[in-house]
Amino acid sequence: MPVLGTVASLVDSLNVGPLQVERRGPPTQNSYGGFDAATPTVLSVSPIAAHNLDGRDLLQLPEAERTSETVEFYTRQRLFSTEGGQDADVVLYNSRRFRIIRTKNYDIQGGVFVSIGQLEDLQARP
Repeated sequence: MPVLGTVASLVDSLNVGPLQVERRGPPTQNSYGGFDAATPTVLSVSPIAAHNLDGRDLLQLPEAERTSETVEFYTRQRLFSTEGGQDADVVLYNSRRFRIIRTKNYDIQGGVFVSIGQLEDLQARP
């Protein structure tokens, strides 16, 4: 069995879900010409497996993104990072909010999406 096929079966057996995921659409333009953030839609994602990123995996991130509060999520449903004017998904895991910064599509190889989430800095939120 290929490695990613093994990972796909582990997603089912190590399921920590269902977890809530907040997803926002693209911002809308208001009557003053500014942009307003869209209202988040809350999704339930299951199965989902998670583990803290460390060691070599953590070193592969840019230095500014290396924190001990980085989690890797394995899902069968795609989680989105910031792209195309859309905000990144936010996963609620262990009562904390993790913003998705990267997603790799291994759907063809093993039916798995691997996403990296970082703990949101709640002081930076408006």
